[in-house]
Amino acid sequence: MREYREFAMKHIVVATDFSEASYGAINYARQLGRYFAAKVLVTHVIDPARSPQPNGESPTALPDRVDAAEDELERIRSSFSFDGIRCYTAVRVGGIREVVSELIGERNADLLVIGTSGKGYKNGEGLGSVAEMLLRSVTCPVLTIGKHVRQDSYENTHERIVLFPTDFSQLSRAAFAYTVCLTQRMAGRLVLLHVDPTCAQERESVHEKSFQEFTREVAGPVICEFATRSGDPAGTIVKVSAEMHADFIVMGVHGTGSPEDTEGERFAFDVIRLARCPVLTLSPGHRAKAFDHLLAVARA
Repeated sequence: MREYREFAMKHIVVATDFSEASYGAINYARQLGRYFAAKVLVTHVIDPARSPQPNGESPTALPDRVDAAEDELERIRSSFSFDGIRCYTAVRVGGIREVVSELIGERNADLLVIGTSGKGYKNGEGLGSVAEMLLRSVTCPVLTIGKHVRQDSYENTHERIVLFPTDFSQLSRAAFAYTVCLTQRMAGRLVLLHVDPTCAQERESVHEKSFQEFTREVAGPVICEFATRSGDPAGTIVKVSAEMHADFIVMGVHGTGSPEDTEGERFAFDVIRLARCPVLTLSPGHRAKAFDHLLAVARA
């Protein structure tokens, strides 16, 4: 059995534009802040280049926009304090990607939490340009609250179920170790899913051995279940998550972080866009200390 070090989520950054989706992100950040006793930074970025006024109204003066954002963030901070969570706020002016990346570096953040409603795409079918930009560029794992996700976090109502899709790669092994730690903190149940386009009966024993290898390599008293399904990978993951009433999906993502789509990134975006629960993504570009260690162990 390999020795995996449990990660500690100490700093969470939430980026909010005060939309309904971003308030869902705040609710889930509150939940994780409680599980991990983490500090939470809630930030609102005012990017003049991306802030057109509705109905052709005259632009609001920047100082007034800053004051309004600070008032709303103070209300949010107070709600976190009421729950006993250490919360800080920041209003920044500039490019969203640059500002959020800077804050993640300043705080040595372990997680970014964002909400997306798919705005800016025809019929709302895209993930959202801001969300895609942040998913590609930030240097820590990202929890994304998609437009189909219930905005409250179902706290203290049932045993948490975490769905972990795996292709049995090294990246997936590292992401799995991370997922085990997360599930343990939530006292939840972990379901491993492998999507095989053919799912031939003769391959069932191969999948079973791979699942068993995963669970042998990671220490910790977490309940694991296994499932193999056939079909389109993204659609099947979303379908299984709905069937199992999953609370979170956690995925390792093969991506480059470049502006161009990669197959792995597009696959992750499709899952986030369609899922009815939050999706936590980890990639080799996420240099979070804990995930970096886990990836090194998986490659050993």
